[in-house]
Amino acid sequence: MFKITIENLIDLNLPVFQAHGDVPSDYVREIAESIKIHGVLQPLIVRDTDKGLEIVAGCIRYKASLLAGLKAIPCINMSLDSQGAEVVKLHENSKRVPLGHVSEGYTFLNMFETFGMSEKDISECSGKSVSYVSQHISLVRLGNELTEAVKEGSISFSQARELMRVTDVSERNRFLKYCQQDGATVQTLQRWIQDYLRTTDISPPSNVDIPDQVLEHNDPHISRFCEACGKSVEISKIRQVFYCPTCHHAIKEA
Repeated sequence: MFKITIENLIDLNLPVFQAHGDVPSDYVREIAESIKIHGVLQPLIVRDTDKGLEIVAGCIRYKASLLAGLKAIPCINMSLDSQGAEVVKLHENSKRVPLGHVSEGYTFLNMFETFGMSEKDISECSGKSVSYVSQHISLVRLGNELTEAVKEGSISFSQARELMRVTDVSERNRFLKYCQQDGATVQTLQRWIQDYLRTTDISPPSNVDIPDQVLEHNDPHISRFCEACGKSVEISKIRQVFYCPTCHHAIKEA
């Protein structure tokens, strides 16, 4: 049995065990901003105990509601013992399917195109930053291999964000394959793309003698020089190694 009531936040108690132990404060603030605009769209689940009303599901919504300045929120009061409360809590937390980056992007794009909402409007109603909204719209507007790679999980959104800096589709897909095949870190990818953008943005004057090392970067496959042997190596084959200053000096001397 259950009943729907409006309860004062001051009368609600957090459970001893919370499934979401460490919740980032930024995430709670995002929900609080959404609550300020739309209110609490989903009631909390609570139960009666000897110490008063205990929250079974909705601890994050509770904290966000406090942050948003609410005094009372809707609750579903269920007749549950301690074991039943844990079962409901597990069900609530395990059955939720959060929107992926691509689904989120299509949602933002639909709001932008169908309802004429600006990125700022979408930002305010979703609790996300304007840059977050813009990046996700850009991701799904590409509608190609990059979008599918994020959807399938073969690359992260952070990697996709770097790849979106490359406007040439063939070059972007080339870097994408490097990520998928070699598992390049975001930091490594940033260096690759920075080198690529530097070579495409800067065209040296034709009457100036250009050192061989600079010409090497004009190769369509973009090369870098190995710090150990000095040979030119295609950037996709460069491997990232971490070592201390002493070892770095020893390698250079060798």
